[in-house]
Amino acid sequence: MLWPQLPFDPQETLISYADRLSIFHTSRGMERLLRDNGIHHEHFVSGRAEAVEKFVEVIGETFGTYMDNAIRVLRRRGEFRGEPISKAFLSPRAARYCPCCLAEDGAPEDWRFRLMWGFRHVQRCEKHGVWLEPTGRASATNLRVAMSDMPLADPKAAVGPVPTYLEWLRARVHGQVVDETPWLADQTLEHVLAAAEMIGAVLQHGHKVKLTKRSPAEIEEATDIGFSIYSEGPEAVEEALDTIRQTSPATAVQAGPLAHYGKLFDWLDRRCNAIDPGPIRDLLRDHIVKHSAVEPGTSILGVEITERRFHTLNSLSETVGVERKRLARLLKSMGEIPADVTEVECGNLVFEAKETVPLVEAFQSAIPMRDVPDYLVATKHQFEALYRSGILQPLVPRTGRGSNRHVVFAQTHLDEILGWIANLPEIGGSDLQDVHSISYACQRGAGRFENLFADIFKGKTAAFRNPDRKGVGSIYVAVKPLIAERFAA
Repeated sequence: MLWPQLPFDPQETLISYADRLSIFHTSRGMERLLRDNGIHHEHFVSGRAEAVEKFVEVIGETFGTYMDNAIRVLRRRGEFRGEPISKAFLSPRAARYCPCCLAEDGAPEDWRFRLMWGFRHVQRCEKHGVWLEPTGRASATNLRVAMSDMPLADPKAAVGPVPTYLEWLRARVHGQVVDETPWLADQTLEHVLAAAEMIGAVLQHGHKVKLTKRSPAEIEEATDIGFSIYSEGPEAVEEALDTIRQTSPATAVQAGPLAHYGKLFDWLDRRCNAIDPGPIRDLLRDHIVKHSAVEPGTSILGVEITERRFHTLNSLSETVGVERKRLARLLKSMGEIPADVTEVECGNLVFEAKETVPLVEAFQSAIPMRDVPDYLVATKHQFEALYRSGILQPLVPRTGRGSNRHVVFAQTHLDEILGWIANLPEIGGSDLQDVHSISYACQRGAGRFENLFADIFKGKTAAFRNPDRKGVGSIYVAVKPLIAERFAA
């Protein structure tokens, strides 16, 4: 084992510590120390567990503590503490630094590359409140080489307080998390920060935002805005998606998810295939299906949509077999389309399939008010009483627009009433005396027709069906008990 030891700073990367340790023991860079101990340089730099384990054996320390500060670099992605990450999310390369931190470290051989500086979303040093500066050689594995003979840059003060997401990130990375919600705790670092960055960037800079064209301060601000939303949970994310969709410049009926959600959709659809982006993809897919007329069989963010949830006016016209202009007039009379919309605006509307299709189909087979008495085999007075009391409900509610001009009743609604009547027990048995039609009972003092009908319907009053008659006219009741009960009350 190497002796004497050099203290390991838990805030620095494993590569940074290995280089400092090698300078201390050999006066040369990390490659020399690794070679002398039979450790493959590239394997160690790329964070392979076997290489790190051998290094830890050499220094006589515990494997887990040091592996926590190693960043696994694979061909297409990376890994950090068991979490899959994109290669751009966290890099072991010494690409940025804080001038104040290095000044405090002392000589170049004592410089420590902090783990936090490797995260793409970290733009500032929290300790000193300054922006991170780029090194001269971003591909170098340690600051000593990356800086070469470069002087430390003059510190530039970062604007504003430390963003909340940076405090959360540091707490997660260095084991200081307190009261983290299950929503965040169940997600990886990249799940949270990547989603927060994209949501904040679209909200802050529009649907066509290009992050590569934005300054570190703008990226930090966007990520902090997105984190303040994302950390609150799915409901807050859905509200943000509502805002993003509502502020989209897209107006055409054929506009797709890319137009409605901009770079957020583009990122989830094409640019994060190597790494699972987390729950944000499911949330956006559900939002698209919830607010767009997606055709069954369409693939949205990797999942085929099998059930239509919304219709455009054109697709609804094809589904119910009603000509588009006539359907538009019908939907206006039903209150589903505002009366003052233009033809273009009408084409951009969407209608919930489960509610609108049955409603339109019901209108196609609806029974006009004048024909309902005959359909129910009831008198005009009986129909008016049932309608007035609310037992019979028109398709367009009485308070709805157009309800007084075109009163119709769903055939299914009327058939349900006729079906209930047909299920009443037939008149029979010698003990059934003084059984008469419901209209006769009302005339003899059994009460108002609509009230007696409602009591029968609710099961409060026994009733029978005369098989020789149809509809309402076939309902029979025992008259004397009803009259006696009424006068006793």
